[in-house]
Amino acid sequence: QGTCQWENEDLWTSATNGQTIDVYVLDGDDGTTKEMITLQGVSPGYFGLYGAAVDGNGDFWGSQLGMGKLVRVNRDDMTYDIWNMAASGYGMTVDADGFVWTCSSSVARFDPQTESWETAQVGGSTGCMADAAEDGLLWVSNGQGVIGVNRDTLQVVQTWNAAGSYGISIDFEGYVWAVAYGTTASKIDPATGQFWTYNGLVGAYTYSDMTGYALINVGNPSG
Repeated sequence: QGTCQWENEDLWTSATNGQTIDVYVLDGDDGTTKEMITLQGVSPGYFGLYGAAVDGNGDFWGSQLGMGKLVRVNRDDMTYDIWNMAASGYGMTVDADGFVWTCSSSVARFDPQTESWETAQVGGSTGCMADAAEDGLLWVSNGQGVIGVNRDTLQVVQTWNAAGSYGISIDFEGYVWAVAYGTTASKIDPATGQFWTYNGLVGAYTYSDMTGYALINVGNPSG
């Protein structure tokens, strides 16, 4: 607290190992394995765990491509919980309220408290990220631009064009970023839909937390 710096931080990752999936906690300084758990009851399938994020408790959430499993690994004791996904998934994120989202043509919101899902068809495609503001939307790629989904009602309330979209992130000024699968990134004003582009990327392929916004908004304390 005296320096406002994070120290001795760990890193979550996962990997397929034959017919199983292993989840690791790595030392953030040197990359050595601190803890590892092998998941039982989750098929490696197609790319194992395809999406992953961390919640405000430091727990690991992983989702599978398509209609697979949602997994939580608890940081305190490395136990884990498994649920069936309610909709086909591709991108995923954990929002500032602790809800877990999987995104593709549909969005699905998982409530860890009630262990229940809500789903909606929104016309999305790949990545997604949630704005942490009180009325912040879930922003979802639709291939061309972005779709803004109300996080309470799961209704589409905004649709903005951009120069293509695949990965979605939000920056610390509130702009939505869409990275196309290729050379282009777009910075989008979520209020007006105005966007600016950069065309100098090479083979860009990401739908991760590119800005660190999602991670810092599930931190404790947030920000």
